[in-house]
Amino acid sequence: MKIKNSIILLAVLALGVPTFSFAQDHRGGRRENESQGPRELHERLRKCHERIERGVRNGDLTRREFDRLVRELHKVRNDEARMRADGRLSHRETERLERELSRLERHISQLKNNENKRR
Repeated sequence: MKIKNSIILLAVLALGVPTFSFAQDHRGGRRENESQGPRELHERLRKCHERIERGVRNGDLTRREFDRLVRELHKVRNDEARMRADGRLSHRETERLERELSRLERHISQLKNNENKRR
């Protein structure tokens, strides 16, 4: 009787443990289409600011390009502040901010790699 119970217990554990760990791993990781949290948004904003500053220092951005990118960065920051006025960001608001940040990152890359250089 003890052997039978032990075999059943081992079978249940053997089948249950992988399922449980898979469920945690699947839920714990961020899916590609999920929106980011506030930390990730702030990190992306910080990186954009650094890339703009580095582009000016290296001469990859002209003064006019720098001004344009800074205006765009401030717009994203102002939009975030306005959206957070009620105390939280909805899923739709977060997605909109992510699109704006992606556009800004694309513009930074395009302007840093164009033919215009500061002299």
